[in-house]
Amino acid sequence: MKLYKITNVVVILLVITAVIQTGTLWLEGTTSHNFFYAVSQMFGQRDTVEADGDVLLATRYAIGSGDRKFSVYYPDDTGGSALLDIANNTLNEILRNVSEAERITADWERILENRAMVLQYDFLVSMEAYLPNYNSLKQAQTLDSFDYIVIVPSESPSLPSSAFFVNSENNECLHCSATVGGHAQTLYESLVSEQSDFMYIATGQRITYSKMISRNLFVPQWTESTYSYGSLREEAYFETDQTVNRTLLENTVSAFFGNFAVDWSRKDESGNYVFSDSSVVVRYLPEQKVLDYYSYASYDSQEEMGLLEGYQICCEFLRQDTSLQTDVYLADVQRTASEWIYYFDYAVDDMPVMLSDSIREKIGSDHAIEITVRNNQVRRYHRYAVNYILSETKDLQITPGHDFIEALNQAVAMYQEAEWDQEVSSVENIYLAYYANGAAKTDLRWFVELYDHEFIIDTAEEAPPQQEDGEQAAEEAQS
Repeated sequence: MKLYKITNVVVILLVITAVIQTGTLWLEGTTSHNFFYAVSQMFGQRDTVEADGDVLLATRYAIGSGDRKFSVYYPDDTGGSALLDIANNTLNEILRNVSEAERITADWERILENRAMVLQYDFLVSMEAYLPNYNSLKQAQTLDSFDYIVIVPSESPSLPSSAFFVNSENNECLHCSATVGGHAQTLYESLVSEQSDFMYIATGQRITYSKMISRNLFVPQWTESTYSYGSLREEAYFETDQTVNRTLLENTVSAFFGNFAVDWSRKDESGNYVFSDSSVVVRYLPEQKVLDYYSYASYDSQEEMGLLEGYQICCEFLRQDTSLQTDVYLADVQRTASEWIYYFDYAVDDMPVMLSDSIREKIGSDHAIEITVRNNQVRRYHRYAVNYILSETKDLQITPGHDFIEALNQAVAMYQEAEWDQEVSSVENIYLAYYANGAAKTDLRWFVELYDHEFIIDTAEEAPPQQEDGEQAAEEAQS
C-alpha cells in the first residue's frame, strides 16, 4: 500500500475516533461501567465478576484493624482508591456466594470486634435502588434502606466473610456471609489502621456520655491534650487579585461545549459572565462565586436510570471541571419523578468542609455542588466555585477541654438554656469539620445535632460556641 493511502486510512480512523469521543464527551453510555451494576446482574450467574470502573463511594469510610481504633477517610481519586477496589471486590464475592442471609439487630460491638471496612453514608440509601436484584437473596427478610455497609473479611479462605447492610435509624441490618477466595484475604491483610496522634473510636451507638448517637459511629480523639492542625484558605479559582480571569474562565467553560469556537458569550447588566449555544447555558456569578451549567437538550424519551448510573455520570462530569481542585464527597441524594439530584461537599485532609448559613444563602444551595441528572445526561450543575488550600504548617490548635464530650456538654447546655420543651435523651449527630464562614483562616469546629437544632462549638479558647440552624435557633435562645 502506498504511503498516501496509509495516511488516508490513519486520518479516517482519527476522524472516527474524534467523532465518537465528542459524542460521548458529556457522559453518555456509562451505565454499564460500574461495579454495582455488575453486582445487580450477578444473582443469575456464577462466573467471576470483578469491579469495573467507578463505584458508588460512601460519604466516608473507616478502617478498623480489630483494636477498637479506626482511621477515617473521605474517598478521592488517589488516596485509598486501591483499597476501596479490594473492598468492593470482596463485597462482590460475598454477595455472589451467599451461604446465609438474615435480618438481625445490629450489634456494633460484635460487628466491629474484628478487622473491618465500614462505608458510611450521610443519607439513607434504598436497598432496591442500590442492588436492584438483592431480593434474590432468598433467605433475606426485606430491608428497605441502609446507611452503613460493613465488610468483615476472613483471615483464612476456609472461614466465612461477612457483609452487613445497616440502617442506623432502627438499628436493623441484613447480614450476608459466604466462604470466599482471595479478595477477602487481601482485604484482611490491608486493614491496618495508621498509628498517629489523631484516631477515631467507635461509639457503638452509645458513648460514656450515656447519650445515643444516631447518625455517626465514629468520633475523633487525640492522644495529647492539645492537637495541632493546618488551617484552610478559601480561593476563588476564576479570580486573580479579586478580578475575574477571563482566560481561566473560558478554558474551563470550553469543556461544556462541543465546539467552543461557535459559542458566544457576554457580560450581563449584573456583571455575570454568560456562555451559551443552542442547548447549553453556562454562567459565572462573581459576586456569589457560583458556576452554573444548564442544559436545554430534549428529554422526550424516558430512559431508565438508577442511582448508581446517575452517580457514575456525576463522577465523569466532575472530572471535566478543571477548576475543581478540592476533593469532594457525596453528601446527599434526592429522587424526583424523572431526575436524580446528587449533592456534594468539599473535603480537605480527610475532613469535611461545612458551609455557613450565610454562604449557603449566598449561593442558593445547602451544599457546595448540586448535579441534576436526567435520561443519562447532566441537566444542571451548580457549584460554589472555590477551592480550599491547606496551610503548609500546623498553624491552629484544638486546646484542652474541647473534645467531643465537652462539645456535647456545651450543646446540651445551650439547648436547655433555650428552654425547648424536650429533654435531651439522644444525639442525632456529632462530628468534627472545617467551618467555612468567610474568615481568613478556616478552622475546625464541632457540629452537634440535637433534634431539629444544630450547634457549632468552637475548638479553641479564642471564640465562644456558636449555634446555627434553619429555624434561627440562636435568636430563639436569646429571646
